[in-house]
Amino acid sequence: MDNLSHQIYLQYFGMGEDAWRGKVRFYEENEKKLTTLSFDDKIELDMDYLLCLFEVGRYDRFLSKVDPVLENVIAENIYHFKGENIFFELLFKKAASYFQLKQFEKSKTILKQLIKMDRSKSIYLGLYSICNRKLNNDINRSIKATAMAAFLIALSITLARIFLEPFFDVYIQPFLILRTGLIIYAISCLFILELTFQFKIKKETGMFTISLFNRIYGDKV
Repeated sequence: MDNLSHQIYLQYFGMGEDAWRGKVRFYEENEKKLTTLSFDDKIELDMDYLLCLFEVGRYDRFLSKVDPVLENVIAENIYHFKGENIFFELLFKKAASYFQLKQFEKSKTILKQLIKMDRSKSIYLGLYSICNRKLNNDINRSIKATAMAAFLIALSITLARIFLEPFFDVYIQPFLILRTGLIIYAISCLFILELTFQFKIKKETGMFTISLFNRIYGDKV
């Protein structure tokens, strides 16, 4: 590496760990000069540049650059960078970038791979679960809406009882029975939806998102 390349390398990393915007700007202003770096140093800058892109919220740019770097990470057997498994870190940030761009199916596909490779990272399963909830179908949304409506009606009956019972004590009893039925209906709907959701996640990933369910079924996380 010549003096100019060495200077560029030192200048980039000399900005500090959290100088994300500064490093992104420096990298993009000197992209041609970076080609003079040694192969190993260029990969190091590329990896750090991607991490900075993600931190500043440039998800489209991150996604356009991440695949070649992942290929180099695999080809060169690079396991760790800045104390993290860089392959898993970049792959997760790729999934998170798709999530931020509301491309939930693409995010799910990557997260499912990550969960299979490392079941111990709860953040993978957590984001996978959120993606699935974002992709809820119309039937699920309709059931949730009716459950919420039932709760609101039950609340209205409760308020009516508080304010009107002294005047309409004879007529309030049937509404109290209706209130109980609505509450039971709403809770049952939400419980069945959640149970269905958990078993869907279990089928796709081998784990529940609720740790109690994993203990009940003897799944090691």
